[in-house]
Amino acid sequence: RLGEGAHVVNVAGLRLSFAPQMDLGIAGLPGSGRTTVFRALLAHRAPQAAGERHGAAAVGTIHVQDPRLDQLAERFSPQKVTPAEIRVHDLCPSLEPSFPTAEIEAMKRVDALLLVVPAFADPSPAATVSGFDKLLADLCIEDLAAVERRLERHPREKLEAAEKAALEQAAKVLEAERPLGSAELDQSARRALRGYALLTDRPLIAVRNTSEADAGTPVPEEFARRTAECGIAALSLCAPLEAEMAELPVEERAEFLAEYGVEEPAGAAVTRAVLTGADLIPFFTVGEDECRSWPIARGTGARTAAGKIHSDIERGFIRAEVIGSEELLALPGLMNEAKKKGVLRLEGKDYVIRDGEVVHFRFNV
Repeated sequence: RLGEGAHVVNVAGLRLSFAPQMDLGIAGLPGSGRTTVFRALLAHRAPQAAGERHGAAAVGTIHVQDPRLDQLAERFSPQKVTPAEIRVHDLCPSLEPSFPTAEIEAMKRVDALLLVVPAFADPSPAATVSGFDKLLADLCIEDLAAVERRLERHPREKLEAAEKAALEQAAKVLEAERPLGSAELDQSARRALRGYALLTDRPLIAVRNTSEADAGTPVPEEFARRTAECGIAALSLCAPLEAEMAELPVEERAEFLAEYGVEEPAGAAVTRAVLTGADLIPFFTVGEDECRSWPIARGTGARTAAGKIHSDIERGFIRAEVIGSEELLALPGLMNEAKKKGVLRLEGKDYVIRDGEVVHFRFNV
């Protein structure tokens, strides 16, 4: 309850927003198997809101798998377990000579992009590197056009010196067909560019969509090296195989994939890459009512993290009770046992939350 003195807060009893924490757009060249990749990722779908349509794009919500949350839920036996969520958008394919306007606007609204490169008809490293370069060049061309249009308007619409310098830096990077997200730009330049929602100024992940014959094979060194040069993570998956797996009962999926040499479903690898690329880490809230994962930007302070749960907790923040999930799971009991052992730390508003910590907030409004 709110407004009756100081409270130790789990998430129970608060009106919470259950909107997905992050949006991932899937883009690809025509015939890349982009929509099949979308279907494959929905193996980790949330119980609701999977496969809806938002305008021209199909949208589904997937769960981020985290063994620590599973272990905490096993310990606390809550009524509800809520993993972090990523909303996935199946965008339309790239078209010559450029992306359709509707897709550009859709890509600007997502937090990260999954770039699908076909590797089933011609799996050679040269062909997949070429496909990747083509898709990345399309994105860079769109960004460069937006930057140049703004610079061309500069004589009529005066730009601040810092913004003009940032746009000129961005133009040089994009002319070299390099994504802005991996460019060496200082923080002032990044702040100046943020309002333009440039397509390459966000986490990008390259996915080789392979044939069944190549399912389970690692990413070729040449492809991995090329994407790494651009600061982009690279993954391989066989979308038709993963989509077929998504239709099976959960308990049969691992065995099905193992027959093809695949160690884990694509959704797990993709969600991990998305969170790593965006530099997000989870903290957990636990209790008999709910165990939940909350993704936050690395380096987030305790008071700001409290606002992820509810604005009233951030506004009335007193202190945070913190323990690492591994520490908590090593104890025989629940949170009271951590208090008895003296391992539950009391931290102030500026304490930086660490990956995988269990946090309860005290607040007063």
